[in-house]
Amino acid sequence: MDREDTKQLVRNVIEHFSDLGELTSRSMFGGYGICKGKVMFGLVSEDKFYLRANNQLESIFVTYGMNQFVYSKRGIPVLLKYYHVNESLWQNKQVLRRFATYALSAASSEMREKDTQEYVRIKDLPNLNLTIERMLRQAGIKSCEELFHLGALQSFIKIREMKKGIKSDLLFSLAGAIEGCHVVTLPTEIRNDLTEQLKLYDKTKK
Repeated sequence: MDREDTKQLVRNVIEHFSDLGELTSRSMFGGYGICKGKVMFGLVSEDKFYLRANNQLESIFVTYGMNQFVYSKRGIPVLLKYYHVNESLWQNKQVLRRFATYALSAASSEMREKDTQEYVRIKDLPNLNLTIERMLRQAGIKSCEELFHLGALQSFIKIREMKKGIKSDLLFSLAGAIEGCHVVTLPTEIRNDLTEQLKLYDKTKK
């Protein structure tokens, strides 16, 4: 399926679930995330549509023969909590509508939990550890709140000013920590944007 066919599938999915409210799409995991507001509850990749699951929904989705989405990043396969809506489900509109509602509700709840969760230590964030926490503290960033407020780029620059030759992998790890995801699944759009911002910063410093 070419890019235009994939975009058409995105439009079809949005129309099919229009009764859930105003839906939008955004580039994600090499395909398109299906969102209501800021909540992403579905994914279109190539010629397939997937629904997001939480721990409770995973077993239900598997029972209905829904296969898990495998995202390949730099050749590393990563299982994500999205499950394929197969042909039999498309034919069962009532069950599919219910599953989409569950997926949206679960994704909304996870976002609220993420927004309200308070990490005790920087090292407890995704991708980070005690060594990185110490580097951040030396750079004057002593809490998760300060890291979130400053952002990945500025935090990385502060560390790099102390430790010359630090690799940009740390930049992506910090971005993943702020986004709440494993660095391997950090969206390409965020990586590219951070890379360009860093290049622009370095250019202005020459």
